[in-house]
Amino acid sequence: MALTQKAIQNITIPATYQDKNGLFLKVSPTGAKSWTFRYQLNGKRHDKGLGSFPLVSLADARAACLELRVQINNGIDPLEEKRQQAKKTITFQDEALERIERYKHGWSEKHAAQWFSSLRDHVFPIIGLMPVEDVDTDAVVSVLDPIWRELPESARRVRNRIELVLDFAKTRGNRSGDNPARWRGHLQNILSRTIPEPTHLESMPYSRLPNFMEKLEGDVTRAARCLQFVILTACRSGEAMGAEWDEIDFETKTWNIPAARMKNRQEHQIPLSDAAMTVLKDVHTRGKSKYIFPNRSLEAIMPNNAMRRVLIRYGESSTPHGFRSTFRTWAAEKTKFPSDLCEVALSHAVGNATTRSYNRGNLLERRRPLMDRWAKYVMERSIAPSYIEKRAAPRQPMASAHA
Repeated sequence: MALTQKAIQNITIPATYQDKNGLFLKVSPTGAKSWTFRYQLNGKRHDKGLGSFPLVSLADARAACLELRVQINNGIDPLEEKRQQAKKTITFQDEALERIERYKHGWSEKHAAQWFSSLRDHVFPIIGLMPVEDVDTDAVVSVLDPIWRELPESARRVRNRIELVLDFAKTRGNRSGDNPARWRGHLQNILSRTIPEPTHLESMPYSRLPNFMEKLEGDVTRAARCLQFVILTACRSGEAMGAEWDEIDFETKTWNIPAARMKNRQEHQIPLSDAAMTVLKDVHTRGKSKYIFPNRSLEAIMPNNAMRRVLIRYGESSTPHGFRSTFRTWAAEKTKFPSDLCEVALSHAVGNATTRSYNRGNLLERRRPLMDRWAKYVMERSIAPSYIEKRAAPRQPMASAHA
């Protein structure tokens, strides 16, 4: 029996009430009433909501049913049509921000910031508001063309991030088809002549380093102290800038860097030389900030380019990261320390996965002489020779007062 507007108003018993043409009224235990259109397509039953009563009247619900029946008779699935329309409202920017949000907990703060800034600067202004389903090869190339030659390294990263976002959207069911940002067999056919050659960050020859460290000794800025610490520990610049006081074990003279701040997501320990400990003493931020080398407000890390500005001020073209190469070259050419030991000092993986699974030590104590010798070399012009000799000489027993 068909429903009437008055009958619906008087219904209080929770149940499902049938009208006609597949229209049903559902009454919940709370008394809420809603419309459902039930239909079959390709042998499967589907239910599509049409809204709540009385916001949607009986006449409106019946009219909606008739329109949906026309679609079904034309081979159109109303629910699939709704999903396709919903896709048109999901933009590339929506999917990119959602991917960053889901992945950022496993990234460093710096990596997450780089992801966002590269998309904000190069991608969002061009295709950010485009439905992610509609992003095609022409759209991807329109992003890459302006930066492919001028900013090759940035362009390479942007292309990779677009590809990852589009794969993410496909997995979530918000786009279909091949990925137009893929390189192999696709974009390489368009941009192959401008593939950026890998470049290495410029490093300082180790022969010049003692003179440069002497200059840094006279520089009172916090960025200069941080750069000294980077050089003495052979760490990555981001690891030093984000260093916190509670990572330093003063008793054992060891810097314990948590996995979350390491590039390879593995905890790393660095033995600290006397010179590195002196830098920590000279920076004067302990008890004032959780960071060893904070910004002026003492509440956050210093700007990314702070150490680079120090190098520029002294007319140097090398980069902070390049001092890791300086250390590695010095170790290979001027010492007989094993290559594996030097690689571990740089927090590089040594050996294959099987070898690493059995050898899980960090060679901390074996690395102390290496870092001490490195510190002695780079600081040889910054410390009085007599002090170096005194520090290197074995301690003599104190003479008796009656001798």
